[in-house]
This record gives sequence, structure tokens and C-alpha cells, in this order.
Amino acid sequence: MMEQLNRYERLEQEGAFVTSDTLIVGGNELLHQITMKVLSREKHGNAYAAVRFINRVDEQLQSRIRIAFGDVYKDDEDGYVIETDEDEVRVCAASIRGLVYGAYNLQQLGEKGFLRKGIIYNVPLCSFRGLKVYLPADEDIAFFKSFIDMACYYRYNTIVIEVGGAMEYRRHPEINEGWAAYCQEMREYSGKATEVQHGSKWEKNSIHCENGGGGWLSQATVRSLVVYCKERGLTVIPEVPCLSHCDYLLTRHPELAERKDDAYPDTFCPSNPASYALLFDVLDEVAEVFEPGTIHIGHDEFYSVGVCDECKDRDAAEIYAEDLKKIHDYLAQKGIHAMIWGDKLINCISKRGNTYGGSTRVIRDKEGNFMQFVPPTYKAIDRIPQDIRVMHWYWSMPREYDEDYLSRDMYMVYGNFEGPGIPEWSRRLSKGVQGASISNWSALREDYLQRNGIFFNMAYCCRMFWQEGYEKSMYAALAEQAFADLFRYKNRDVLSGAHIEITYATTFKRDYAWFFDGTFIEPDKDYLGDYKITFEDGSVITHPVKYGENISHFDRSWTTRMSDEFDVYEFDRSLIEVSYTTLPVREGSQTYYQIVLGNPFPEKKLVSLEFMPKKDLDACVIVQKVMMRD
Repeated sequence: MMEQLNRYERLEQEGAFVTSDTLIVGGNELLHQITMKVLSREKHGNAYAAVRFINRVDEQLQSRIRIAFGDVYKDDEDGYVIETDEDEVRVCAASIRGLVYGAYNLQQLGEKGFLRKGIIYNVPLCSFRGLKVYLPADEDIAFFKSFIDMACYYRYNTIVIEVGGAMEYRRHPEINEGWAAYCQEMREYSGKATEVQHGSKWEKNSIHCENGGGGWLSQATVRSLVVYCKERGLTVIPEVPCLSHCDYLLTRHPELAERKDDAYPDTFCPSNPASYALLFDVLDEVAEVFEPGTIHIGHDEFYSVGVCDECKDRDAAEIYAEDLKKIHDYLAQKGIHAMIWGDKLINCISKRGNTYGGSTRVIRDKEGNFMQFVPPTYKAIDRIPQDIRVMHWYWSMPREYDEDYLSRDMYMVYGNFEGPGIPEWSRRLSKGVQGASISNWSALREDYLQRNGIFFNMAYCCRMFWQEGYEKSMYAALAEQAFADLFRYKNRDVLSGAHIEITYATTFKRDYAWFFDGTFIEPDKDYLGDYKITFEDGSVITHPVKYGENISHFDRSWTTRMSDEFDVYEFDRSLIEVSYTTLPVREGSQTYYQIVLGNPFPEKKLVSLEFMPKKDLDACVIVQKVMMRD
């Protein structure tokens, strides 16, 4: 269904096949590898002679675009054209990024190698289509690369990678040593980091102990990951948390902490020159490894404001603005843009009157007892360099806060983005927003990305980024498209051979839970039992049934509703949690989940399928359908 993403398309019913006899001309090895996956496994008389990659969109092609679609062509490094005629397929773009998108579009269009004749012109609605992640653990590097390939498949152009303590620092190896020891302590058991975060007498930042798997990668390894991204046309933005979220700097430098009595300090003192001496050394090494055009410097969740003796009499907004200008100016000397999380620049008040972000805040504990006064910082928005780029993750607050940035002509994208949640996407995009970034605040691993809804949002938001006219009423239909895309993407190898389809659901149910900030997937809690599949000769295969991973409850919602507290649509995350490994299917008021298993015995008759529950499971699994496929 990815063909529905073609913004401008004029195709005939007739076509031809891309086969092993089809030459792949132009481009590079990467483009050839992507195109090879389009090839038909069979011989066909009506085959294209060539697939040709052309690194330009010349005036003649632009004229053909105007004839086909009107005056829609614009110079855009992400745009691309696919033309097919009697003899060949041509993919044309002005950049490697556009050619990569075009090659993946061939994959998405090609049904067993068949491509229809005609012309396709694609250009995105927004220039920034990002994904925010941590550095992978050493053992997850192979998956990192497959994730980057998936990002290109869904036409994302930017990857924001939080560095923190998870990359080798040659000038300050103590940062890595402290980071590893700190993470080992925070990762002692699931939920410990959250306990530490909420266990103080003041508000603390979340703890990112999943970054780098709780360890760190060598500079050579990180550089190779950056190269892998850039070869595919991705813009890579390293994130180096500054001012706040600086626990990685302070584990071995507590003398720089704003709170001297914090056992786990996370904010450095902005009045201490030594804070910047350390930080600028770190920024230098990150810049050397990433060679970035932009560095994200954090600055979110800044709670310990004006606490130490040097800062306590200073204006909070002035502290924030002065710190930002200092770091901005340092990066500007290197020709690097600064990007920040924008929460502290907004005087944010929710529907219920609660204050957030840069507002004046009174922090209380669960019992309502006073803990801390956080002074306002929002007035800093008029004291900082206006070329600082903003990642606005308070889009889920009153939507008029967009104007705080746009009215000042600041470069702004949405952060922590979830497509189904945003009201008035089309209108807001037309006002000057540059795009959005989906964020994963957990391990860069397949199971975490699935269950945190990252894969779903990648497929869903792709449609919002490339197709006009998005409205929230489209949610159910677009969700079904995203589910189908993801299911085919994940199971493409299984689906291409003999396999067994099982469509089922369970009466077991629990509330959805995020996996982030030290809350880990606990397989024993998700395991419901096993399917035992028996064939006529006694051969058996088994398959584990895991709640939230490959099965969920019958009762799931396919609609959205406006939140009572925030300016955002809420939706059923337990539904999207199982997408990718399963295909959610609506049957009246109930939802079932289809999985596919490779069939090692396609010539044998299946005689029974039995669910064997784990001990003391107070629930059942109901099978709706079982199918054998060749």
C-alpha cells in the first residue's frame, strides 16, 4: 500500500517486469542492492531492458512533470521522479537521498517484479522528517544499520542520536568510566532509575541509562555508524545534553553540580567556568566524530535553577539565556547550528491550569506536600540568538504555543512526535513548521522500538509527511495501511515462502506501559504460553505467545479522542504495540492478530494446533483462523 504515498502519479495498467536480465545502470552499489530486491524470480518475455539511475532532473523531465501534473515541480533535494516506458525504468533525483527514496519506491511498487508504465513525481510536504534515538549497544550495531535502512524505506531524512556518555571521550575517559558505573547501578532492576528520579526532595531529570546499552562505543565505531547514515543521504544530528540532563558529565565531576547535595546530580552550575571547559572539550570531540551541520544541545527539563550560592540571586531567564548564548556562540565559531528542546521557552499552562515548561512552577509530592519552587525561564525566548533551532515537544499543549516560535521566525520542528495525536496537522504545517521528529527514549532494539510504537509512527507519519489533506478522521484507515505495511516489511522473507497464518487473540489484558528511562521489557511477565503445531507424521513446531509482542486483547479501540488535560488526541497504544510482528484485524467490535510462521514441512498435513498456557495463567487464547500458504 506504499503506492498510496505517491503524491503525483500517472500510471497505466500495462507494464513489464524487472528480472535478472534487466541491467541496473548508474547510481552506486547501495542503489543496486536495493533494486535487486525488486527482481522477479521468474523469467518473463516482457522485461525492462534497464533500470537507470540519473543524478539530475533536467529541464525536459521537468517539462514532462508539468504536462502530467501541472505546475508542481520544485527544486528539493528529497524529491525524485520515476519514469517507465517500453524499454526501461528511470529514477531521477538531484541528490543521493532522492535516488535512495526512488529505489525503495521501486521495491514498494514492484509486485513480484512487475512495474506499471508511466510517471511518478514525489516531493515531501516538510523538509525535516526525523527520528530521535540513543546510540546502540555494541551488540545492537547490526540492528542499528537495519533500522537506518528502514528509516530510508519510509523516507525519513534526519537521525538525531543522543551521545551523552555513550561515546568514547579521549580527553576525558573518566566520563565513560563514570557513565558505565552509573548505568550499571541504574539498570540493577527494571524501574530503579524511575525510583531514583522520583526519590529526591526536588524534581529531577529522567535517567537515560539505556543509551549505548549502558556502556559506550569507541569513536571509530560511532564514526562508522555516522558514515553509514550519510551514505544513505541521512542528515545526522548528534545530541549532547547541556545544562540539564548532564548526569553523564557529573558522575566524575560532582564539583560542577548545581546541587551539591544531590547524590546523582544532573545539572551543571552555569556560573562556574569549569563547567564550560569540560563541556566544550566534549563538544569538540563530538564535532570531530560526527562532522555535523547541527548539534542538538538539549536544555530540556531544567529544574535545578538558581540553587547554588553562585546562582541563587540570578534571574532564571537570564541564567538560561546566557548559558544558551555561550554554547551557541562556541558552536557558531565552528560553523555548527545549535538546536534545543523548546519547553523552557514557553509559559505553558494546560487545560486544567497546571503549569509546565518555562512557567513558574510549584513542585509537590504525591501527597501534595511542597517540594520545590522552579522560577520561570520563558522570557529567555527574547534573549537568545534567534537562529537557534527549536524542537518543540509541547505541541501536545495548547496549539497556540507554536506561535511563540513562528512569530519570531525561529526554525521549529515538532519533537517527540506521534502522528495520530496532533490536531490540525495540515494547518499547522502551512504556518511554517519545518517538520517533526519521532522519539524513542529507550534501547535501540527491535522489541523496544515496536512496543514503544516507533515503527507504527514511522509508517503512519510517513503518510502525513508526503500526502496533502491529512485529517484526524483518517486515523483508522491510515492505521490499517500502516499495520499492513509494517507486517509485510517485518515478515517479507517468511511471506515469500511456505508459511502458516494464525489469527488469534487473548482474554488476558493489562494497561499499556511505556518502556523507557530504566523500565525494561520483562519477558516472563509477557509470556502466556506456547502454540504446539503437530503434523501428520508427528513432527512438531512450537511458537511462544507473548502479550504485547505477538498477541493482545480482543477489546481494542480504533478511534481517537481529545485529551482532558492536553491539546492532543489520545489513541489505543495497546493496539499499535503489537503492530509489526502482527497484523491487527478488525472483526466487528473485536480485534484479532495475525502472525505468520515459516513452515518447515510444507508437504505435510497439519493435524492440530494446541495452546499450552503457562502455569497459573488466568486467561485463554482463542484462534479465529489457521491457514497454510505455499
